[in-house]
Amino acid sequence: MLISIVIGNYDYVKEMSFKFWLNLDVEECYHELLEKGSRLYFIYEILNVNTPDDNIVAYFRNSYNRSIIALSKTPQHGHLEFTTNETTLIDICMAHEKSDTYMKYISVYFHIYHVDKALAQIQASENFDNSSINAHNSLDSINYHIIISREHQIELEMINQKDFYLIERNLLWINRWALIHILIIFSCFLFQTYFIKRLFKTSRK
Repeated sequence: MLISIVIGNYDYVKEMSFKFWLNLDVEECYHELLEKGSRLYFIYEILNVNTPDDNIVAYFRNSYNRSIIALSKTPQHGHLEFTTNETTLIDICMAHEKSDTYMKYISVYFHIYHVDKALAQIQASENFDNSSINAHNSLDSINYHIIISREHQIELEMINQKDFYLIERNLLWINRWALIHILIIFSCFLFQTYFIKRLFKTSRK
């Protein structure tokens, strides 16, 4: 099951998040065309970890020559970054380690920032002089720090998603045990009622 949400898709920035179950012995890949000068930021969080060392293999791969560009195997969560100097097709892939024994529920977020496209648009629309170049550099620096802040914000949201998932799973188990206890108590009540009635019938005889 894949739950996909497109957060934003603008001229210079594309953002997307989704959650899915990563089956055993399966490689899940998402293909993305990156234009020259694009920066790709990708982060994932395993929501249903069993141990602190649980991990997956996440990587960027060149779709044309199948070469690995970036790789992450960090426990529970990780992130990858890549800036391309040419237009290329990238595979964003996730797979299990060979020793894995259960499916993993994964939350994913990534964004693509088209740096060269944004700069070219500004240069085409303005008559550049020294002052405008300085203003542009300042705005570009501010924009970069906003993007970095956004990435940190997404990291915190990923942690919140894991906590929320654990709360949901714990609540599900609590409800199941509560239902079992209620059934046991009700069964004991019926058994005791029946036993006491039988006892009084026997004493009267």
